[in-house]
Amino acid sequence: MQPMIFPQTTLPQDVQVIDWSIGDAPLDFPQGLAAAIGNFDGVHLGHQHLIKSAVSDGKTPAVITFSPHPRRFFNPDAEGFALTDDQDKSAFIAAMGIKVILRLTFDDAMRQTSAEDFVTSVLPALGVGTLYAGEDFGFGNNRSGGMDLIKTLGQDFGITTQAVGLIQDSDHVISSTRIRDLIKTGDVTTAASLLGRPYIISGEVIKGDQRGRTIGFPTANITLPEMTKPAFGVYTVAACLVDQPDAPMMGGVANIGVRPTAIDRGVLLEVHVFDYDGDLYGQRVNIFLLDHIRAERAFENFDQLKNQIALDADAARQFHQNNTGLI
Repeated sequence: MQPMIFPQTTLPQDVQVIDWSIGDAPLDFPQGLAAAIGNFDGVHLGHQHLIKSAVSDGKTPAVITFSPHPRRFFNPDAEGFALTDDQDKSAFIAAMGIKVILRLTFDDAMRQTSAEDFVTSVLPALGVGTLYAGEDFGFGNNRSGGMDLIKTLGQDFGITTQAVGLIQDSDHVISSTRIRDLIKTGDVTTAASLLGRPYIISGEVIKGDQRGRTIGFPTANITLPEMTKPAFGVYTVAACLVDQPDAPMMGGVANIGVRPTAIDRGVLLEVHVFDYDGDLYGQRVNIFLLDHIRAERAFENFDQLKNQIALDADAARQFHQNNTGLI
């Protein structure tokens, strides 16, 4: 395995993150923005190709995205489907050289905005000079607008357009849907090849039942409310603390699931970090899923569970040893 890329998840201080809603005052970017637009859920290799096009433009590079994700707006009760949380997403975007991140509020006013009004009112108010989008980009009420409409109407407002082709590997387009499907089956290796980094689950460590301490494997617990939930089971992971971005990456083993041998507390990620004895409660941690070891299953008693956890930990340590330079 090639050395894996573990990206920084802290936002540089020189990056502006602006939340903007229909009806807000126009933004002041006199030279105009070179803006890539999309949901960018996952910031995968296809998204990165689009964003890099805006960075190379020469104008102030920007990204326009939507919050919440339109899919969440239209289906608020849907199971979690995000491939990054908002904090990591902004950090990944900024790492490519983006200086302005515009988060458009996707509410009923945005939903009702016509494609024509989006071009003639919204984009000028955001200060867009050149808009970069995927060649299949659709926008406006019922997604009735496309790149040709921006090209036609935008010229009266000094807005030019650049349609960017979709990226493929073999004969398949790299898409968030495809990556979600891989993660749900536990194929985090292929997912990583399309994301350009391991799948990352970040969050604040919460208190668990501390049963792991009693069997020699203390764990840090994270909930997964909005994230795409990987196949339940045990994974080799790497971990780091967000407030210590320069500290070495740490190896570990994690279980994702409902813990059928213990009390059901909903879906949790429980990670045992090797050779770490610090207090993680309340801290934000990044957990990178590197390899799927086995599926989750129930055990007859906690002795059997303890023995299996020891085997899982050995398998994870062996994975790290066999892939020197990974962390």
